Amino acid sequence: MSTARRSAREALRADLPAAHLGLAVTVIACPLVGAAWSPAAAWAVAGAFAALFTVVLTTRLVTGEGIRSAVRTAYTATFGWANWL
Repeated sequence: MSTARRSAREALRADLPAAHLGLAVTVIACPLVGAAWSPAAAWAVAGAFAALFTVVLTTRLVTGEGIRSAVRTAYTATFGWANWL
């Protein structure tokens, strides 16, 4: 059981370069969404990522994690999805 969990964690782990790529894709996609549909749609996409970042950051800070570590965790949790592009 623990081996299966360990391998699942490894497969789903996001790293900092993937988070940078995820942020870049988001920054490029928001204006494209705004041009293709409406500025409100672009703001909705940006707002969703900002809300996710804020929730994860607040959660990590409340649990007692240091500021630097909490920001890094929130950043990789929010934008680390680019690891699977």
